[in-house]
Amino acid sequence: MSRGNAAAGARTEAHGAALPAQWQAAWARDAERPAVADPRPERRTARLLAAFIATGLIYLALPGTFLGVTNLLAIAAAKLPAAPPTAWIQAHGQAQVFGWVGSFILGISLSILPKFRAVALRPLWLGWAAWGLWTAGVAARWLAGLGYAAAHAGLIAGTGLMLAGFAASQYVLVVAPRQQKPAATRAAGGAGGLDAASLLGMAGFGGLAVALAVNLGAAIAATTAAYGAGWDRRVVELAIWAFIVPIALGYSTRFVTVFAGLRAHRLEQGRPRLAALLAAGVGVLAAATLAGWFGTADALALALALAGTWGLRVWEPEVKAAKTAGVYAGYPVFLRLAFGWLIAGAALEVWADLAPGAAGLPGAGRHAVTVGFIATLIFALGPRMLPSFLNSRQLRSAKLMAASLWLLTLGCGLRVAGEAAAYGTQAGWAWRVLPVSAFLELAAVLLFVLNLALTLAQRPPAWVRAELLSGETLVYWCVASYPRTRKLLARAGLTTLARAREVPRSLTLQEAAAADGAPTEALLAALRGYFARHAPR
Repeated sequence: MSRGNAAAGARTEAHGAALPAQWQAAWARDAERPAVADPRPERRTARLLAAFIATGLIYLALPGTFLGVTNLLAIAAAKLPAAPPTAWIQAHGQAQVFGWVGSFILGISLSILPKFRAVALRPLWLGWAAWGLWTAGVAARWLAGLGYAAAHAGLIAGTGLMLAGFAASQYVLVVAPRQQKPAATRAAGGAGGLDAASLLGMAGFGGLAVALAVNLGAAIAATTAAYGAGWDRRVVELAIWAFIVPIALGYSTRFVTVFAGLRAHRLEQGRPRLAALLAAGVGVLAAATLAGWFGTADALALALALAGTWGLRVWEPEVKAAKTAGVYAGYPVFLRLAFGWLIAGAALEVWADLAPGAAGLPGAGRHAVTVGFIATLIFALGPRMLPSFLNSRQLRSAKLMAASLWLLTLGCGLRVAGEAAAYGTQAGWAWRVLPVSAFLELAAVLLFVLNLALTLAQRPPAWVRAELLSGETLVYWCVASYPRTRKLLARAGLTTLARAREVPRSLTLQEAAAADGAPTEALLAALRGYFARHAPR
């Protein structure tokens, strides 16, 4: 018996009843020929990404922004930066940096980096484990900071779980792909073949590993729900400048350049390449931060911001039309503005080092980077790219996207100016501006969260031209890409499909119709009606 006939026989027995001859022939073809592309792994990966995005949105809106607004209102009312508990301020920062931005970055990386390397996301269960550990860790750390859990044990458990979640994600991203590729392929793609995105991504994930290790060390050393000032500054500086900024620059080479229609970036130029110099600079910045040389680290951060912005050409005229279909057409302006905030924030932090008496400058600089750069970049780029990664969904509302960007920009501008003036000079107008900035940013966040939540809640549209459907259309492709079509086809006459656990990948509609005595045109009419009802807007 040939391998194909044996496989067909095994499938026949596995389903508990004899399958029609057409199904058996399809199973035999599947065993003899290369497998047809399977859309199911893509759908499963999209579910994992959706979990990370949904988690990030929750941390952004509730533990992050609402707590941040509460802290700022307390500061403005008392006209005292130390008015809220230090542990609350740190809990807000951890929720924003790790809970929101960290969840987004890990989810997006698990979704797209295996595709860039032409490998599958395996093992998928470990990706889900990474999500569970990371989410639980951020929650435990936040609750401990607010006093809702045993502070010391909660800090250690939370930071330890985050580190474990990160380790699981890196196994999936780094170790597992090497096991999927032959040794010869791995050798051919050595360090010399790394592009700018890969170099900056490696530097950024290395920075996250260091930041999480320091975070755990700070938790162990803490005697209350708050970290010591030196520990906290190290965690924040590492998380922002050694993790988020390099990752943002790396992904910008793939997405900002393309979506905004910019000229090809410069990060691959030079000997050594600019991207390699930036990645090495991130390592030196992390070392300086660990050593407590914060002035040196801030100067390196400013150099990183300037060189990265110049290398990406974000302020040069576009050479192609920006990709604005289905989103707010003005978002490329905000992409450019985000990099202005990056440089401004880094410059303010250097100024703060040179003028230690200016109390408002460190916080203003940090806000310019975290909200002005990071949040604006995500608010502008996220609605453009995330829906397509989530089973090719469409953004729910371009108007909500526009409103969130404008409100965020106005609120950030007032916050940076107000904090610098209020904390430093005790200007009365500045204290009055701070609550206004808080509510503007809160409104922006809620609109952004609402827009993406509505996008996630939508059923993915059917990107199928009905006129291209024919008797040669594969049944497996239909039911794997659009699972609701399985019941639809069964009701239209495919009785074998209704009882079969698995479907051969090469089985055509015409063959399935012949197997069950169903008219092919009736099946096609049912499919065309489904795809017409679920066509993109």
